[in-house]
Amino acid sequence: MPSLPKWINDTVENVWSSKFKECTVTHIEHITPDLRKIRFETDLQDVQFEPAYAIGIRINERDFRNYSPFNFDKEAGTFEVVFHVHDDTAVGSHFVTRLSMGDSIKILMPRGKRFFESGSKIHFSIGDETSLGSSLSIKEAAEEYNALFVCLHELEECSALEKLNLYGYHSPKNSTMKMIEALTDFLREEKETIYQDDVVFYLTGNGERMSLIRKFLKAKGVSPKCIRSQAYWIEGKKGL
Repeated sequence: MPSLPKWINDTVENVWSSKFKECTVTHIEHITPDLRKIRFETDLQDVQFEPAYAIGIRINERDFRNYSPFNFDKEAGTFEVVFHVHDDTAVGSHFVTRLSMGDSIKILMPRGKRFFESGSKIHFSIGDETSLGSSLSIKEAAEEYNALFVCLHELEECSALEKLNLYGYHSPKNSTMKMIEALTDFLREEKETIYQDDVVFYLTGNGERMSLIRKFLKAKGVSPKCIRSQAYWIEGKKGL
């Protein structure tokens, strides 16, 4: 989300007050040195949630940031978010690293476009560190429909996938060819399922990387209707 003057953000909070909830930090877990999982608690009974929806957090007077919640439990009134704290000088990372147990923050409740395709037999989520929350929420939804879930993440430390129970393909950072190799293996193994349009690919994270993966999948015969995409960031572009 772009940086805006303080008075505009104040107006957003006032006009959309019913869309915000006061949330309390109830658990903080360090997954890796640059990944932090935080659980929030609030009243969620009136909140609509779909896989890969985004919450909004005002991290300072001028900036909001979007994050993907998972383990969204209306009855318990809890949800979790994996934050990528890669750079303490970045405003988002600076805010997150200073959250403590018991802190109360105002959060814009989940919203977004319909992303998850419930009728698919296989759900394949592809992205990077910023995509982990989306992958987890898609995985939970796929399991509810007794469908298969696969993921491919570009990460510094593959141990994060095991700690989050996201078993799938892993690619080192900035290694497009490794991602292509993993996708090639999958496409070969699931050729018939893909031919029948029974696999949906969810592309999130780096917008430029997403574009490359999308072109590759289409060139390999994946139908455009079986590819969902949502860019979370682009190198050098602030506030996406």
